[in-house]
Amino acid sequence: MCEFFDAVAPQQCREPVADHVSDKSHANFCGYFNVNPHAFTTPPDQADASHRELDTLFGDASAGSSAEADATADALQDELEQLFRK
Repeated sequence: MCEFFDAVAPQQCREPVADHVSDKSHANFCGYFNVNPHAFTTPPDQADASHRELDTLFGDASAGSSAEADATADALQDELEQLFRK
């Protein structure tokens, strides 16, 4: 992304003398293009907060032990066998 890109600015560019690009899906050239080094980075605290929210929503996968998982799988297998028993 360019450092002059702004989604709410006219023609999505804050550079006042840049040419208008009508078709952005094709190759174009802008002499004022400068790479924005912060365009694709997320703050680390935001990522941590997102992980915490997902853990509370879906449960922490690392918190459960394999013994509990095995017991649950065995119980589900028993229920399945009882369901399809002739």
